[in-house]
Amino acid sequence: MTYSAVTRLRRLSQAVCLGLFVLHVCSTEYRGSFHSSGAEIRLAFPVRLLLDFDPLLAITNALATRALYQGMLWSLTILIPTLFLGRFFCGWMCPLGTLNHFFSHMKSEKKRGPQRIAGNRYKPWQTLKYYLLIALLVVAFFHGALVGIVDPLSLLVRSLALSILPALNYALQALLNVSVLSFRQPHFRQGFLLGMVLITILTLNLRITRFWCRALCPLGALLGLVSRWSILGLEKHPTHCGDCNRCLLHCQGGDDPIPGALWRKAECHLCMNCVADCPESGIRFRLFPRTPTTVDGADLKRRKALVSLAAGVAALPLLRSNAGLAVEQDARLIRPPGALNEAGFLARCIRCGQCMKVCPNHALHPAFTEAGWEGIWTPVLVPRIGYCEPSCTLCSQVCPTGAIWDFTAKEKAWAAEQSDPHATPIRLGTAFYDRGRCLPWSMATECIVCEEWCPTSPKAIYLRAAEVTDAQGNIKRVRQPYVEPERCVGCGACEFACPVKDRPAVYVTSVGESRSTTNQILLRPPKKEAASFFPETGVVAGWSQKGDPRTFEAGNLWQYIDGDADRYLQAGVERTLTANYRYQDKTDAVADIYVMRNSDGARKILESESAVGSQTLSLGDAGRLYGASLTFRRGRYFVRLVAYEEARQVTEALVNLGRGIDARLRDVASVASERDNNKNGSERL
Repeated sequence: MTYSAVTRLRRLSQAVCLGLFVLHVCSTEYRGSFHSSGAEIRLAFPVRLLLDFDPLLAITNALATRALYQGMLWSLTILIPTLFLGRFFCGWMCPLGTLNHFFSHMKSEKKRGPQRIAGNRYKPWQTLKYYLLIALLVVAFFHGALVGIVDPLSLLVRSLALSILPALNYALQALLNVSVLSFRQPHFRQGFLLGMVLITILTLNLRITRFWCRALCPLGALLGLVSRWSILGLEKHPTHCGDCNRCLLHCQGGDDPIPGALWRKAECHLCMNCVADCPESGIRFRLFPRTPTTVDGADLKRRKALVSLAAGVAALPLLRSNAGLAVEQDARLIRPPGALNEAGFLARCIRCGQCMKVCPNHALHPAFTEAGWEGIWTPVLVPRIGYCEPSCTLCSQVCPTGAIWDFTAKEKAWAAEQSDPHATPIRLGTAFYDRGRCLPWSMATECIVCEEWCPTSPKAIYLRAAEVTDAQGNIKRVRQPYVEPERCVGCGACEFACPVKDRPAVYVTSVGESRSTTNQILLRPPKKEAASFFPETGVVAGWSQKGDPRTFEAGNLWQYIDGDADRYLQAGVERTLTANYRYQDKTDAVADIYVMRNSDGARKILESESAVGSQTLSLGDAGRLYGASLTFRRGRYFVRLVAYEEARQVTEALVNLGRGIDARLRDVASVASERDNNKNGSERL
């Protein structure tokens, strides 16, 4: 195959990959109805797969969370070939690289030969992307995900989904009455700004060929560093060179393929234009080339690398030194359902915009300063624009990094036909009334819109009849709305539907959200849940409790079990209770109770445990004994006990401790059942 044929194949590959990328972005929406009889809504395409292939996102996610989220192993299909071939992804597959290539080609054809040749020579400023990569990796190590702002795939998805495609849809509807996206025109906050970022990047190519790829792209920098070990390289034959410089006319990487200069392997995009344009066959790509004039790695300066390292170390503390993250969280910072606690969310969210694009009610929008500058372009719920659909789980399906966990409608527990009466619903916040603007409260005017729109069952908004006096002195009877905070999930439907324009009479804040243990309504007494699950000292013979039990919410579970947290989170863990014990002042043990959303989650965890070397244990609903450890489940609880000494006496004592915990679980379940029965009885009365 000739090099001209290879370049045609490369163009075909670029077109196909860009087309598939746009198809996946356009497919990140659901056009059906959510009012069917409880069937789980799933997207037809695995839309988050396109971001799973990004090695930079996979590496930074692993650094930030100390674990690799499901699906991101697909990034090895890009990373491993790069070790052998070089930066093939940049020249053959990257959709943003393809767009940059296209716009660069438009301008380069108008440039005179000497200008194009000079512009395609290697420039020292091309190392800027490596210093940016160093800083972003350091930020990720300290649990930050700022990489999502500049990662090329995340940037392109965000710009297309939240700006370019909605603008295109608006234009086609206005001109041709044709819709390419949702049946309802989407509008996103900061759409203009996000669109201008992409347009600016593409416009810079008219000045400098593939400026973004050469100077700023951190993914390209990562692949460039990995490519130094590639076995495919450029072999130069100066004796065959006629000094025509045609190899520089269409060079995309600025890597100096010209004979007589050092070839920069880390900058080469493998576009093959140089060898296709060479009339003398003075250069060619081959495996294991003789490359005495090749620079394998990036030309980094130690002082600049140290500055980048210091910038990465300082970035996150500076961003989090403001009051927003810990002590003065914005009341309107309402995250999507299933979102982690704020610190964990910011460690994972890559600002790709997939959750905002897929939201059927256009309720999710990119944040600006609500979450501080660190949280720019992360998703927030804006109830005045749209509310969270009770049976919708689409945002959890498309999140590629686990910032929003993949939950089901049953686990969300909002829709009456899908909810589990024993499940704790996912709460986004709580609704409040501004009585000075509420029609029944301030204007003696009947209005029950908020109560009608409230989707919970029983409704979180209830009405009480009251006698009020109007301006003429007439006594009128109107129904005034109230909020039951125990039932409110913060979906925003009431605020969305409120007929009082500009500032609604009912509004939702983030207080009471499930993902936070501190952002709660203070009138609720704190629950001392952990202590009620574990037997105290002396209850089980020989065992004494050491210290107080601890509780870890789902969002900070990684602080306790780190790398294995994903397995429990995917199964639906709500919180983890742990206590330390000592047996006869000789042996230490630890007891963990994982509170799952339902019994299916507890069964899933038990079945995922290895059965090698275990024996069946008659404990709870099902159990296993491993000698110095045991596991069992009861209802929605999964329990693990581990002793730090393996002996027959210790094993028997460990089983007794397990039976003591199991008895506590039965008591907790019976109390909860009695409470539910009493509640249902009072409601019937």
